[in-house]
Amino acid sequence: MEPRCVGRDVLLCWCVAGVLAGSAAGGPFADAVVAYNAGSNPEPGYTDAAAVLGSPTRFTGVQFGFPSVVSPFSPAFDLDEIVSVGFGGSLTVQMGRTIRDDAGHRFGLDFIVFGNAGFIDVDYPNGSVGDEPAFFESGAPVLVEASIDGVHWAQVAVQTLDLWPTLGYRDAGPFDAAPGSVRTSFLTAMDPSLTLADVAGMSYAELVGVYGRSGGGIGFDLASAGLVEATYLRFTHAGLADQTFQIDAVAVVPSPAGLPLLLGITGLWRARRNREAGA
Repeated sequence: MEPRCVGRDVLLCWCVAGVLAGSAAGGPFADAVVAYNAGSNPEPGYTDAAAVLGSPTRFTGVQFGFPSVVSPFSPAFDLDEIVSVGFGGSLTVQMGRTIRDDAGHRFGLDFIVFGNAGFIDVDYPNGSVGDEPAFFESGAPVLVEASIDGVHWAQVAVQTLDLWPTLGYRDAGPFDAAPGSVRTSFLTAMDPSLTLADVAGMSYAELVGVYGRSGGGIGFDLASAGLVEATYLRFTHAGLADQTFQIDAVAVVPSPAGLPLLLGITGLWRARRNREAGA
């Protein structure tokens, strides 16, 4: 419930409202498809570009009668959850808020892309990456570009969208048919120094431990494009003619400064209310 701005609370409310206004300028995910060229060979049925909008998928398979949590071994696969791009194709999105290059972001990463890759489970259904970890649905390499105006573009990277596959819940098994209760954060980047070798031979519990509170995805640093900020992202097929790539969602890493301020102000307001209530 929002605090009522009366009496001595007016200043606190103004502060809270200011912080909230800054953080609510737009959602942290893609909120508009600017252009979509499916290319010559997209995955059949996965050409609804609107699937890239909003948050990454946490629970999948309902359309096909095989409900499952989204985990590193069970990626999203319903038709309205991912969009496919084939040879010669591209996808351009506008983000809900501006991406900013900020060295204070976790690992210096400014936005996160969620693909559709999954680890091959060598101990199904227990979820083990095996001694030689490998992916399915790794997909084609992708040229990732950024722009502030949607006209002038700069290359961020050429990257395969595989490491790290999406993790929806920390307290669910790799193929559970019901959602978990402890959600991961889709705004928390994974450590980019980690490699497949670092998770070789791990059990599912150990792998979840590597993720921590992160929901996975591939993090990118806007500085690699020579940009300070961007609003648009373009993903272009950069692989072979028989390859495709799939995208579930894109997230903007939030500023590390706003949340502590908001929590501090809100805590002060609540403490004052509690004191007054007990008087």
